[in-house]
Amino acid sequence: MSKEVKSIHEFDLELIVDYYSLVERQGPGSPEITKKALSFIDNLSSQSQIVDLGCGTGGQTIVLAQNTSGSIRGYYIFPKFINLFNKNVEKHNLQNRVQGIIG
Repeated sequence: MSKEVKSIHEFDLELIVDYYSLVERQGPGSPEITKKALSFIDNLSSQSQIVDLGCGTGGQTIVLAQNTSGSIRGYYIFPKFINLFNKNVEKHNLQNRVQGIIG
């Protein structure tokens, strides 16, 4: 038996990205929970600017955009997720207010 120590840095990140790109949300929560969180925020307007750090493919961001009128920027470190994010934004016709950015 090998006593070689492996770390998370040795994982194939592309495999993980491929797997999680197949699901609508990459983290916890639901559309209902996102809407509930929004209900605690007053004075959102079309001038509001929202940032979704760690936006994944945009599951939560789409819900934010459908329930607010401001502009939204979603940031994620994996280009594949941002490409899917921007496709989801276009599918929901939100590209005039929502933008995915690699970062």
